[in-house]
Amino acid sequence: MKKILYTILFSFLLLSFLNAQPQNVYVIPIKGTIELGLASFVERSLKENPNAKAFIFEIDTFGGRVDAAIRIRDAILSTPNLTIAFIKDRAWSAGALIALSCEKIIISPSGSIGAAEPRPAEEKTISALKAEFESTAKKRQRNPKIAAAMVDADEVIPGLKQKGKILTLYAEEAKKWKIADEILEDLDSVLKYFRLEKAKVTNLHPNWAENFVRFITDPTVSSIILTIGMLSLYVAIFTPGLGLPELLALICLGLFFGGHYLAGLAGLEPLILFILGLILIFIEMHTPGFGIPGIAGSISVFLSIYWTIVQKGGTFQALLTGIFVVLSLIIFLAIYLPRSRVWKKFGLSGSQKKELGYTAVQERKDLIGKKGKTITMLRPTGIIEIDGERFEAYSESEFIEPGEEVLVFKVEGNKIFVRRSEK
Repeated sequence: MKKILYTILFSFLLLSFLNAQPQNVYVIPIKGTIELGLASFVERSLKENPNAKAFIFEIDTFGGRVDAAIRIRDAILSTPNLTIAFIKDRAWSAGALIALSCEKIIISPSGSIGAAEPRPAEEKTISALKAEFESTAKKRQRNPKIAAAMVDADEVIPGLKQKGKILTLYAEEAKKWKIADEILEDLDSVLKYFRLEKAKVTNLHPNWAENFVRFITDPTVSSIILTIGMLSLYVAIFTPGLGLPELLALICLGLFFGGHYLAGLAGLEPLILFILGLILIFIEMHTPGFGIPGIAGSISVFLSIYWTIVQKGGTFQALLTGIFVVLSLIIFLAIYLPRSRVWKKFGLSGSQKKELGYTAVQERKDLIGKKGKTITMLRPTGIIEIDGERFEAYSESEFIEPGEEVLVFKVEGNKIFVRRSEK
């Protein structure tokens, strides 16, 4: 009998001790553009705090990437902890999906939820996103038709929404139609409503890497970085020497591919494909050929960018827009820059006319058939020596080491073409 009493007493003391432990509540901000960096931050926050009493998602966003919102939605639905969405101001577009995935939704008097029609508003994308909204609402025992009406303008809800308009609910409507559980002013009111006012509240924030990824993968920033990188690459290809264009191209394209890799938008494959494309373009520039390396390199560069942008949730329209901007700027630089006042300050405006005493370089046809020795490596250009006289020469199709015997087989203007001499 004593053993039973001691067991009961011990159990009571243990429960009292556990109840005395502070309850942990974590506040996760969903603010600004929803990006893959934010998705990584939410996933990490839920994973690192499995013993949380509740997670409160403080939402104030116009939306963002659908794939990022779906990752956040999946993470919220899979956690066993209590999840609360507190719509501080607005939960639009992708933000509405995140709010609907929480067990409880609290909205402030100035808050609103909805406006989730995808862009571009194509039937395929509307259907897919509509299904996500409906299934999420059903999972949380909310009206799936109201959730669908936030995405599809064709949905009709008598007394609430007409055909042809996207649904956005303000606070009183959200509570009336049981999308929101309550209207509360601030976070303290939310904690009191769920009897968590004595809990230990911790505000979580993204780390530097997640903030970096959020910035780099922002659609606007990513497009600007890609445009600058491609323009710098274009200038570097047609400008000899290693300088600012090469450095800027490496930095911008490194940020573009690196940011997407860290965000999980792309693996190493697109980066490897892009580097391969650059190598092929370099080969085309420095070796005579039929354009095959250049064409293959250009295709590789395009496919690497396509792979990075489109494969993981981007749109082909965004890719085409970026390409159009880059090509437009390249054409502008090629046509109008030489005519500008700034360019004329760095270039020669005069022409060397025959009447003024200028003569063209005499073709050294007499060198055809003669043999010489390479002074420097030809890759493909370098210096050779023939009969004690030095010339700049071009190899036929390969690099030629210094000290090798070469044969002149063609002369075009001031260009002398050589190949290895057959001994």
